[in-house]
Amino acid sequence: PGMSPLARGLVHMELHRGDGSLGTFLGVQAGLAMKTIDMLGSEAQKERWLPAMARLEKIGAFALTEPRHGSDSVALETSARRDDDGWVLDGAKRWIGNGSIADVVVVWARDVADGQVKGFLVEAGTPGFVAETIGGKGAARAIWQAQISLDGVRVPEENRLPGARTFKDAGRVLVTTRITCAWGALGHAVAAYDIALTYC
Repeated sequence: PGMSPLARGLVHMELHRGDGSLGTFLGVQAGLAMKTIDMLGSEAQKERWLPAMARLEKIGAFALTEPRHGSDSVALETSARRDDDGWVLDGAKRWIGNGSIADVVVVWARDVADGQVKGFLVEAGTPGFVAETIGGKGAARAIWQAQISLDGVRVPEENRLPGARTFKDAGRVLVTTRITCAWGALGHAVAAYDIALTYC
């Protein structure tokens, strides 16, 4: 939290320069999962998850992308239905970094009542939640990405992110992380230059 945007960018550049998977892990853990809880979570959610995630005692993931629609929020199909004591989530996510090793996954789903996209904290081991590592990738193989299925996953109300009421709220998180993606690309470019120069 105390780092400037430039300092954060340089950290991401150097990590991606060495290993794009490690840089992606940081981007998912700190940039997406932790940032979502920090920006949109309740005080209780922040207290429970953020200190442990900062120490890497807990791993987080950010589940927005879907098999048929990518990150297209307009076509988001994963649904959230309110019931007496919480919510029921149904749907699928794909290419979710850390998804198969995460202790907590930020899941974005469309509320069937009002049609708005909302955020939920789904904990590993919740019945109906299955995350399988995707194999056969051509690059960034050390970062495990998952295919996630949600089949009647019951989430208590206290695990709903109170600040995540529409997709605009998810967008606010994404905006804060996009610049680090650019720094990551620069890290890859610097590494490619170093390798070419050494070879020559």
